[in-house]
Amino acid sequence: MNSTPQIELLRTKQAAAYIGVSRTGLWRLEQTDPTFPRKIVLSSRCVGWRKSSLDAWMASKEGAA
Repeated sequence: MNSTPQIELLRTKQAAAYIGVSRTGLWRLEQTDPTFPRKIVLSSRCVGWRKSSLDAWMASKEGAA
C-alpha cells in the first residue's frame, strides 16, 4: 500500500473559486498580501496552490478585520 499523503493541488481557476474570488482577485491577493500562500510553478504556463495552504490562510483570516 502507498502510505504517501496525497497533496491536493488547485489550478488558478479552481483556487480562485475555492476562496471565492475572481482570477484577477487571486492575482491581486498574491501581489499585495504577504501572508497569501505562494503559488507552485509546475511549468511555464501551469501553476497551482496547495489546498491545505489555502485552508490555513483562510483560517488565519477568520475574525480579522
